[in-house]
Amino acid sequence: MARLGELLLEEKLVTAAQLEEALETQVIHGGRLGTNLVELGFLKELDLARVLGRQHSLPYASGEMVPDPAALALVPRQFYDDADVLPMRIEATRLTVAVLGPNQVKALDALGFKAGKRVVSVVIPEFRMNQLLRTYCKAFRPMRPIDMNTLRPSKKVDEKVPSPGDIGELINEDDFARIYASAIDGAEDEEVIEGSVLEEEVPAVGIIGVATSETPAPPLTFAEAQKHLQSSSNREDIARTVLQFAKSKFRRALLLNVQGDLVSGWRGMGQGVSQRSVARIGVTLREQNTFKLVRDLKSHFIGPMKRTPGMAVFYKMLGGGYPQTAVILPLLVREKLVHLLYVDAGPDQLTPPDVGELLILSQSVARSYEALIRARKAPQR
Repeated sequence: MARLGELLLEEKLVTAAQLEEALETQVIHGGRLGTNLVELGFLKELDLARVLGRQHSLPYASGEMVPDPAALALVPRQFYDDADVLPMRIEATRLTVAVLGPNQVKALDALGFKAGKRVVSVVIPEFRMNQLLRTYCKAFRPMRPIDMNTLRPSKKVDEKVPSPGDIGELINEDDFARIYASAIDGAEDEEVIEGSVLEEEVPAVGIIGVATSETPAPPLTFAEAQKHLQSSSNREDIARTVLQFAKSKFRRALLLNVQGDLVSGWRGMGQGVSQRSVARIGVTLREQNTFKLVRDLKSHFIGPMKRTPGMAVFYKMLGGGYPQTAVILPLLVREKLVHLLYVDAGPDQLTPPDVGELLILSQSVARSYEALIRARKAPQR
């Protein structure tokens, strides 16, 4: 099967330089290649969906979608979150299911058995699946800038919906607040699903997405962290190492993604820090907050956090109030800000301004990413 990048180059939908930039972004921010290409504004969602359909020999769909409630009611929503599939329409003889590719056979067989109908798979882009699962299944999927560009609520039913692949102005403050509030409501009002109706009928499906179980990780010394970073094999290794070291000095530590005008949660450790809540973090840099100050200056910050509506929600997601002071370090790769490392000593506490080793570690993070990018671009033998 041809790779997505090769097909996009063949159809002249992206350039080699654009593909290279998207691969670099994928190493740093994760997600599938297509998600990063659309997010960077290099590819329209419709073209991505069409090429995915060609790649997997499946029908495809793109744009805003609303699943049939009768189809969604087939099984508990957690099943869809775990399997990365979503039933869209149920008809007399068939069940149409949105998928990411052709390798979700067990989940599709289970749904077909439950519905007693033939399953028709329709491939959709990863970011669209994440949005659907977040909206209809309260799934814990991190927000990305692409959400701000494609989830633009229509003011009127007949109003023209902006093309999802056209990257223009980010969503306005009111709509951002509405989407963010909805995500938070989902985190706080999470339903506990007991006794799945598919317990005996459906094969087990491996969980995909944000981990919901949190295994305590031991703190690392500075020397141990440096050594671990040198042998990092992916972005998750980097995050784990940085946070385990930060945990040795601070109560709460978070790694945040920076893309465009959005700061989103990635990973966190420490007192009261829930990975589920971290995955819900989304702070706009269009308001004058401390994150924006660090983004604009590309310099570390030590002091009290500016109190804004966005930051109030940020601390609500951390399960506690503002610290008296906090520390934020920008993490740069090839002169581009990609992450913020946030640490504090907990609510109402003064945070030790001990940033010397963190600053050195940030340089090691940049070198680790450089090594991953080089490895990703190296010819496959």
